[in-house]
Amino acid sequence: IADHFHFTGFLRGKQVYEMLKSSDVYMMPSVSEPFGISPLEAMQVGVPSIISKQSGCAEILNNVIKTDYWDVQAMADAVYSIVTYPSMYEYLKVEGKNEVDQIVWQKAGQKVINYYKEVLGW
Repeated sequence: IADHFHFTGFLRGKQVYEMLKSSDVYMMPSVSEPFGISPLEAMQVGVPSIISKQSGCAEILNNVIKTDYWDVQAMADAVYSIVTYPSMYEYLKVEGKNEVDQIVWQKAGQKVINYYKEVLGW
């Protein structure tokens, strides 16, 4: 699969979305990413995503493939599965987009308010 990877260097704004839209798979194997937003950006344009189980966004995302950051074989298997099995590709594409479309700041803010109310006994 090495012939199919592109290392673009730094991209800005619209360049990021154009690159994501032309991608078959997005992978974020980060070990110390408190909450990387890039998988959400990929999912929003319908790109199946593979993320590290140890990343912050792994706690809230379900329609992705999660691997350990150190397990390169599992990552390679995940990429292979997405590009080989059309039903898996389509499922992650559609359900991933649906999932991130439901993540909005208003809902996140309301959750924080509700937690504070609960802690304060209001």
